[in-house]
Amino acid sequence: MALSYFVCTNCGYWQQRYAAPESCLVCLDVRHVPPENGWEFLTPGEIDGRVESRWEEVEEGIWRFTVEPTLGIGPVGYVIVRPEGNVAFEGADWYSDAALDHIESLGGVRYVAPSHPHAQGALWRLQERFGAEGAVQREDLVWVSTLSVGLPFDDRQELLPGLTLHHVGGHFDGQSMLHHEAAGQLFVGDALKVELEEDGKTAYALSCHKAFVRRIPLTHAEVAGYRKVYEALDFDGVFTTFEQGKNVGRAEVLKLLDYLLQTKPTMEPMPL
Repeated sequence: MALSYFVCTNCGYWQQRYAAPESCLVCLDVRHVPPENGWEFLTPGEIDGRVESRWEEVEEGIWRFTVEPTLGIGPVGYVIVRPEGNVAFEGADWYSDAALDHIESLGGVRYVAPSHPHAQGALWRLQERFGAEGAVQREDLVWVSTLSVGLPFDDRQELLPGLTLHHVGGHFDGQSMLHHEAAGQLFVGDALKVELEEDGKTAYALSCHKAFVRRIPLTHAEVAGYRKVYEALDFDGVFTTFEQGKNVGRAEVLKLLDYLLQTKPTMEPMPL
């Protein structure tokens, strides 16, 4: 029997199954909520007619991919263009054939890596088109249904010179961040939540969470784990699973984490 791809419209998680599943593991996890009216799963052919892929170069050599209208929680996919090969970090809900053609014009993709299960998106489409190698922190392998993982890693995995994955945990046990050293950018997954001004790029507040929808904050030990990783990295801008914060660097993030270590666990935004 041939395996097929199915995406949950409630959260955007893709699965490979013989038939449409009865439920979604990600929706049933403590970090999410089930759909009020039951699950709906779409096949690639069905989603291709429901959403439109969009892309833009948000910084030199950094392309952001989204879909309209948003499916599930709407994670953003990034493609970082490098002479040695391109890296796709995080996955958009879907990549249309036109989006794949555009990525091919950029040089294709050498590596794909999600920060955590909420951000896997349709990275499998990039693997199918470009034969990209998958990198996933070992604690999150249990959530991988659609990706081929040739690079499971522990604490750190260099993909290309100056482009390195770092295990941070917290939100998910295997959550990882991608440090783009030359650009001074840190792709943080859901290890940071950025509140933005109307320009869509300037942050005015920061927060962290274990479960955003369920309003569960991180423990002090998890915050301390975040701090250890952040402190060792040099950056002056961040990209989360959803937003870009141009004015968020190491100093601002460490101030947030130091505050969280001194107070009752909270996920309330801290003004910059």
